[in-house]
Amino acid sequence: MGVAIIGGGNMGRAIAHSLLHTQTFLQSDILVVETVSAKCEQLVDTIGCRVLEKIGAEISQFTGVIVAVKPQMSSSVMEELASFLASHQLVISIMAGISTRQMVQTLNHEAIVRVMPNTPSQIGEGMSVYFATPTVNQEQLEFTKKILKATGQALAVKNEDAIDAATAISGSGPAYIFYIAEQMVASARQLGFSEDEATLLVQQTIKGAVLLWEKQEISAGELRQQVTSPGGTTESALQTFTENKIDSNFQQGLQSAYQRAKELAQNS
Repeated sequence: MGVAIIGGGNMGRAIAHSLLHTQTFLQSDILVVETVSAKCEQLVDTIGCRVLEKIGAEISQFTGVIVAVKPQMSSSVMEELASFLASHQLVISIMAGISTRQMVQTLNHEAIVRVMPNTPSQIGEGMSVYFATPTVNQEQLEFTKKILKATGQALAVKNEDAIDAATAISGSGPAYIFYIAEQMVASARQLGFSEDEATLLVQQTIKGAVLLWEKQEISAGELRQQVTSPGGTTESALQTFTENKIDSNFQQGLQSAYQRAKELAQNS
């Protein structure tokens, strides 16, 4: 059978929507468990799949169970879920900072895949990085890939520490892009553009740059050099960035995010 999703928040809802939109599963193959009644009604209206307010025996009928709750709810949800898991089932977790070690212990279950998705998964353009415990078999890995491909691109890693690294790069990455976009919009406003005009300028610039990068299939550094004419406007801006050590400061920020991800995982 299909998949049960524990948690009908932003990510749980996005996964369910993507699975239906890509016809990966039918509505009858998806079950969502959401404890907030108002959210249950909304899920039924917008997605149309079955929605329950409590984890129950029906969970054991599904090939996979996706745990998509906030980390602070992880212990209580996993303790409840453990009573209904069948030995053949695959558990896929998108809970940030919750290690597979903790999941194995709390669920008393071995077949677990830990995933770090990001928010563009909500529109089918996500980047998910995943790590599987040794007991996850090939069929279960293919099942995982099928689900994650519905939300965008997926990358398998061979050690769990890479999940923390991915948290710093792709998991938090959209926020960095939005931060840069904020500064570009603010500068455009200062230069006389309206809010709508500034937003259009920045959105299309970022979108076009990424699509060009994909199409050209060369490094970001090479593309930057192609745009940077000696003595030109781009070089002037980049020189200012270099003088203010934006490159090293930016990389330090990502290292800080990585260290924080490791701390959260170790404390889980």
